[in-house]
Amino acid sequence: MRWRRVFPGRADQVTMARQLAASLFAGTSREEEVAMVVAELASNAVLHTRSGYQGGWFGLEVTLQDVAYIAVTDLGGGCIPTIRSEQPGCEPRVNGRGLLMVSKLALSVGIHGSPDAGHTVWADVDLRSRTATAPAEETPLAS
Repeated sequence: MRWRRVFPGRADQVTMARQLAASLFAGTSREEEVAMVVAELASNAVLHTRSGYQGGWFGLEVTLQDVAYIAVTDLGGGCIPTIRSEQPGCEPRVNGRGLLMVSKLALSVGIHGSPDAGHTVWADVDLRSRTATAPAEETPLAS
């Protein structure tokens, strides 16, 4: 099953997107992970792009299957989203480890788009495994 929804680009709508995702994935034993991924991607859209401006929006797309697809589309502006490195001295940004956390919960993560046209940041979460990937475990980052 696939769902798509557009939310106003406000912080309170990040909570709404998170709650929607958790309800769609209820009973999978991964609903909290999916909700965390949605919250991080939606927060980034509202905080770091034109999606958070007056009249802005962000789009959420989720696909419920063995490997769930979770994507948030923003209106662009700002920088290209990047995953922060855990290695000292390799951090591309001064703040935030949210995309790094997403990469640890997901099989793979990616981005397409541009700062001018907007980005879609996505993550694939494996619903087949019975236990969640703990954020402290080493998980290779997708490129």
